[in-house]
Amino acid sequence: MDVPEASYCCSGCRSVAGVLESEQEEGDAANGLLRLGLAIFFTMNVMVFTMALWSQDIYPADSFTNPLAETLRSLFRWASLVFALPVLYLLGGPIARGVWQAIRSRRLTTDLMILAGVVAAYCYSLVSVLRDEGHIYFEVGAMVMVFVSIGRWLEAKGKHRTGASLDALANLLPATVRRVDDHGHISEVPREKVRTGEILRVLPGERFPVDGIITQGRATVDEQIVTGESVQVEKSACMNVYSGTLNLDGDLRIEVIAADGKETISRIVDMVRAARSVKGRHEKIADRIAAVFIPLVCVIAMVAGWRQGQIAGLDQGILTALSVVLIACPCALGMATPMAVWTALGRAAQGGLFFRSGVVMERLAGVRIACFDKTGTLTTGKPLASELHAALSADREQVLEIATLLAKGSIHSLSQAIVDYSHGQSISESDSSNTEIETWPGQGLSCDLPEFGRVVLGSRRFVEELGLSLPPELDQDSSAQQVFVGWDDCVQGVFGFCEQLRPEAALAIYECKGLGLELHLFSGDEGDRVVPLGEQVGVSTKGNMLPEDKAISLSTLKKRGLVAMVGDGLNDAPALATADVGVALGCGADVSRDAAGVCLLTDDLRRFPWAVGLARQTVRIVKQNLFWAFAYNSIGIGLAATGRLNPIWAALAMATSSILVVSNSLRLAHYSEPQSVDTAMSERNSVAVTQRPRESVNPQPELAEALL
Repeated sequence: MDVPEASYCCSGCRSVAGVLESEQEEGDAANGLLRLGLAIFFTMNVMVFTMALWSQDIYPADSFTNPLAETLRSLFRWASLVFALPVLYLLGGPIARGVWQAIRSRRLTTDLMILAGVVAAYCYSLVSVLRDEGHIYFEVGAMVMVFVSIGRWLEAKGKHRTGASLDALANLLPATVRRVDDHGHISEVPREKVRTGEILRVLPGERFPVDGIITQGRATVDEQIVTGESVQVEKSACMNVYSGTLNLDGDLRIEVIAADGKETISRIVDMVRAARSVKGRHEKIADRIAAVFIPLVCVIAMVAGWRQGQIAGLDQGILTALSVVLIACPCALGMATPMAVWTALGRAAQGGLFFRSGVVMERLAGVRIACFDKTGTLTTGKPLASELHAALSADREQVLEIATLLAKGSIHSLSQAIVDYSHGQSISESDSSNTEIETWPGQGLSCDLPEFGRVVLGSRRFVEELGLSLPPELDQDSSAQQVFVGWDDCVQGVFGFCEQLRPEAALAIYECKGLGLELHLFSGDEGDRVVPLGEQVGVSTKGNMLPEDKAISLSTLKKRGLVAMVGDGLNDAPALATADVGVALGCGADVSRDAAGVCLLTDDLRRFPWAVGLARQTVRIVKQNLFWAFAYNSIGIGLAATGRLNPIWAALAMATSSILVVSNSLRLAHYSEPQSVDTAMSERNSVAVTQRPRESVNPQPELAEALL
């Protein structure tokens, strides 16, 4: 199947694409600079000879009537021709090739206008030299090509810079890996030859070349490049590792689960590059304008050239037409949107968030309503044991110690919360290595202790079914999430739990309100358990919502404006897909979640308002670029068509316009990171990130029923 040839508006865009796609970028860049440098050298010589010829218009005419002056005049004209021809070859060649390819594809490009003006200047000047009479404009054609080439070279460098962070990310992966065969022999092979299921050895100080599961060894791993978290993570057997992350101190064996091209880093790079290929609304508008702009400018150039030729002569007509086609080159218009969007996508990738496309970024900039999922988004999704009430007849320390002994026999989140709570109380730990703990699925845990007989830890229903009586002082709040511990046919204590609000949640909400967003909290929990959390962070709430209920509510809100839905991406797929912009929190290695338009690699909720701010700044930059491009072309064409703009200045203005658009767009590369929570909190004393006590936040009691 034939792949259609890519189309470009000019040779500059073609060279930009070559720089971005070439595997030998440094060689191409050096070659381009050499051609440009030689062209500048020859152009300077042309300008010197031309300045000597211009002296006739400054000094008295009788100074040039002697034979030597006439000979030098003729010599300088021929010298201008000789030194101008290499410039036409070095810089005009790529333009001519671009025009020929465009003609074969039946397209009009800006190169056609530039080439027509330059060829007209050269042909008219050549005839003047051969006839030894008339003005010559070699310096005009040469300077035009130099300025155009410089502007497009800077454009290419600017676009290349927007992809430099992605290239650096991809280059982090080692070229070779240590593969371990079935007999334990280790051999170095290229990374691209690694297959899923093979075993690799990764030494301390090396980056993981692929995604894998640790089969042997322990290590501290720096995952900041993938997750954005600066805290190092302890990794051991059966735990996942991601490509690009750094093994700090362990000799590991890993089983490959995603090989080269399918692992995390490659998917991140592919995702951002794919996002660049999708055109947004502003870019499509600019493309449609440029499509009719080129033939319109050609007509204006011919009419203006003919008119000025009638008024001031053929020479002025040629200069006027050339000025119009040069000043009207719509490169700035064509770069206005993609340069800003490309730079913003690269900056977002550095910040640990990924946009599906520039279209998603434009939508996020227009969002006025944001909805948050509760569990796993505003909260960590992990229960926190907030208190322990002991029966009047029981010893609290003893109750805590026995509950901890049982909890250590389970990996359930409530059990781990009890273990964490006991560590916070600094009690002495019992040895559970010889204790056989029985698990009652969905109910609780039990074991036999010599001094106490049968002890149990579980839900209210579990202890009631076992016949344990509940003292009145412990039977106070049946709606809260609770776990009971008891023995001797009596409940001896009850643990109360609350959800952990993310440390940055209140500050993220504060920043969202600062952006003027209308905020909502959706949850499947009972309404009376969700409202206190919403009041804590200052967000209107809705409870008892199934996934389809969230989607319906979002559809209603969309009638009032663009809506973003922020969720953990696991059970919020319908809501993320329904919203104008779905934002998945904590994507980690799974950056390819289909439902979300924006993926955050971390669980830092403050990345959402940061993303909104970046998107809005990007749209502002795009509008500034478009305004400048339209204003520049409108004013420039007016000046050129009336004969008030020399072609050299027109070419310089065109190059300057492109440079301004590129430099304005590159400002997005320095968009500031959000402050740390501690720093931001110290500056906003009115914002307090706190944990609600049990009586204020009533999380799901159903979790207690699922205690293993």
